[in-house]
Amino acid sequence: MREFLLLMRGERSPHASPEQMQQRMKDYMGWMKKMTDEGRLRTGQPLEPRGRWLKDKKTVVTDGPFLEPNEVIGGYVIIEAEDLDDAAEIARDCPLLEHCEIFVRPLVDVPS
Repeated sequence: MREFLLLMRGERSPHASPEQMQQRMKDYMGWMKKMTDEGRLRTGQPLEPRGRWLKDKKTVVTDGPFLEPNEVIGGYVIIEAEDLDDAAEIARDCPLLEHCEIFVRPLVDVPS
């Protein structure tokens, strides 16, 4: 088994009702529990919408340029899977895929 990073990218659903947001969170938490029960989930968290953009060693942008809503990284999950195809199938089952894109990348196994 290898580890894979799932990056969730998309808008924060500014037009969703509180009930819709609550249902999305419930569905997502159910998916996370399923991954935990299967022994696949390593870690994962949503990200706050604010942060810092380091353009180079001297330039830190705090007030823009702002990313477009479809460029926002909303969170990440690290899972275990057999290979990249297996990890993509796991990501395909994530309920957030209805509202965002998910990038699936293998993590490099760095010896400690």
